[in-house]
Amino acid sequence: ISSSMIRNKWWSWRKMLLISRLFQLISSDQFHPNASTTFKNEEQLFKVEYLDNASLTGFVAEDVVQLGDFFVSTRFGCVTKSKGHDWAEADGILGMGFPAAALRSVPFPLFWALSDPSRATQPESNVLADRIFTLMLSNDRGELVLGGHDPLSVQGSMVTTPVRASPLADGEAAFMHYMIDVQSLKVGGFELLRFRDESIAIQAILDSGTSCLVVPDDTFDGGLLASPFKTFQKHFGDLDEPTITVTIEGQEFTLPYDDYMVDDKPCVMKMKSTPRTFLLGDVFFRRMVVVHDLRNPMQPSITLGQRDPSYELTTEAKIISGRSHVPLGKKQVQKPAPATIPAVPARDGT
Repeated sequence: ISSSMIRNKWWSWRKMLLISRLFQLISSDQFHPNASTTFKNEEQLFKVEYLDNASLTGFVAEDVVQLGDFFVSTRFGCVTKSKGHDWAEADGILGMGFPAAALRSVPFPLFWALSDPSRATQPESNVLADRIFTLMLSNDRGELVLGGHDPLSVQGSMVTTPVRASPLADGEAAFMHYMIDVQSLKVGGFELLRFRDESIAIQAILDSGTSCLVVPDDTFDGGLLASPFKTFQKHFGDLDEPTITVTIEGQEFTLPYDDYMVDDKPCVMKMKSTPRTFLLGDVFFRRMVVVHDLRNPMQPSITLGQRDPSYELTTEAKIISGRSHVPLGKKQVQKPAPATIPAVPARDGT
């Protein structure tokens, strides 16, 4: 489930009393079930846990949900408690992920419901013709484009890469995340992904709901010559405002120093578990145009390009050339704890 926030009318239930301090209804636009003639309480509870340890809990409901120019009757989660982020300025979490990764109690993410051709004949529906969405973020807001991307938003060329399926416990594989191959990750010219075999790539998960870059502290049984996280620690303190460069399909994408620094600390965190992946979070998206093409469910792809600095993210919903442009709010970036990675690491790399 992607964690981009939208100022929309479809989340909190005022009758629920167990609201945490971090999710205050008074600061969010509220959804009032009593004012809806189509609302249904499914009387099921849910909990969503994110890769950076944030979580949301609540109950499942069904109603007509509208996003941009499109709407459909679908199930969704009403949030009653949060952990790990300051969600106060957000009204909800957009479901833009894959169905295989969804909760069993909420089997169809919102975007898939809004682009489901079988729902086109429902009386209360206007579904998207092409299952494509584009995400663009800045420091304080974002823009979601349904049905394609705006060519004017891109500077230079774009590159397309396939989404990789995740292996499951039963030996099968399924699309669970927006996971793509990455050939290189550098800080100030120092390579963090030092492969023993140069023909190998490592997977990165594009996750706008994770605030930082989350880098593995592992060599993956010798597949890497050194831990990427420890290599970052070793070199960061010796460099003068270094950029971070990510190479995807041979094209380099650069993160300026100011984009990944939060309160004078690098927004680079250590992967707590050891899958053969790392996370490209919010800080990676800030200068990017990220197109998610899901028209072929067996061969989804991601197309990336640098956002044109002159392109201003929309502040109001609008239709351009058949595409629906929707403004997004943003949660506050989660600041890494000082113990996670010091701004100036010790000389021994610890």
